[in-house]
Amino acid sequence: MDNVAQIAAVNGRLKKGEGWIGCRYSKNDAGEKVPSKFLYFAFYQSGVQKFVNTKTNDPEAAYRQLLEARGMVEQGQRLLPSEVGRVRYEDLKHILLDYYRSERPASIYHRKAENGGVEECFLGMDKLDTFFKRLPVTEIRVQKIKEFIKWRRKEGDADATIRRQLGHLRLAFNRALKDEVINRNDVPPFELPKDSEPREGFIEPETFGTLQDAFPEHLRPALTFLYYTGVRIGAAQKITWSMVSNDNTEIEMPRRVIKNKTPHNVPLVGPLSVVADELQKLRKNFPKPTDKVFCFRNFRFTWNNVCNKLGLGKFDKKLRHYEGLKPHDFRRSCARNLTLAGVDRRTAMKITGHKTEHIFERYNIKVNDDVKAALIKVGQFKQASVTPIAEKSSAR
Repeated sequence: MDNVAQIAAVNGRLKKGEGWIGCRYSKNDAGEKVPSKFLYFAFYQSGVQKFVNTKTNDPEAAYRQLLEARGMVEQGQRLLPSEVGRVRYEDLKHILLDYYRSERPASIYHRKAENGGVEECFLGMDKLDTFFKRLPVTEIRVQKIKEFIKWRRKEGDADATIRRQLGHLRLAFNRALKDEVINRNDVPPFELPKDSEPREGFIEPETFGTLQDAFPEHLRPALTFLYYTGVRIGAAQKITWSMVSNDNTEIEMPRRVIKNKTPHNVPLVGPLSVVADELQKLRKNFPKPTDKVFCFRNFRFTWNNVCNKLGLGKFDKKLRHYEGLKPHDFRRSCARNLTLAGVDRRTAMKITGHKTEHIFERYNIKVNDDVKAALIKVGQFKQASVTPIAEKSSAR
């Protein structure tokens, strides 16, 4: 039996609507119809006809592939292996960049491209590009991820850095799944290295007063706002006058400037009343709604110099290297100060902008003085005397 007869026999076993097996035709330069090199099978899925190259000329093998593909569809699989196999790492990266562009613009930064233009990228992208270049997503599995971790450790990257690099790749897979570019079983399990231990730096209110006095006047409102609210410096830099109430007593930070995408309102009262007074003065200059509220001019360099002078850090001006107290430690200090002041956790989380108690607890650093105070309270505690019920009854 020739191949044409075998194809006809196989198609004869298929009922109407179950599919078809045969060659596809295209025209050559002479305008003649030319059959495909391999057999194809075709069937309908959700009203759309799919054609799949079987990579074989054996009608029986093509028939088995068709049955297997139909079985996958019946089990709820949206895409066939041949379709997913065309998706490569670069496709995942473009999906991720599109997502960052629309939902998390702070995750993208721009740099000069080799052709002289400007390109978008995210932290760790070059490392992922080098290792996963042109790889089909079907080949990015657990073993490949382990090889990436081993390579980055050999190159000197810390586990926390590798974790963040792979975090981008994991998100890219999840976004591709949501966009129905891949199937659920195409997303590999990500066994990421351990994250870094939370920093333990904080600054007491008295020390903050000294730090504040040492800062130039134009930076003090920003410094005060950061310390008493725990707002991230990146978010504070994005606050504009359109977010400040007309009476300068409240700042309403929209979700686009907050890392966890939760709107954050900050009343400028208590220790923040000095910030409200300063904003009242600045308002007289009629700032535009898009103007930034806080001045951060030379903030980082000033921070390094002042902390170096006060013994809160070490700054090597020649190497421009700094170690010690960081602005982000204000976030930790705020959480601790609120807890020590007796503010309930739910309210404290509203002030700091933490979304979960687990993350808040990472910032709520406890020191020996806190433990000492707790033990003193226990020592001062006196149990109330209790009269047994039996004694009460006999007394009657």
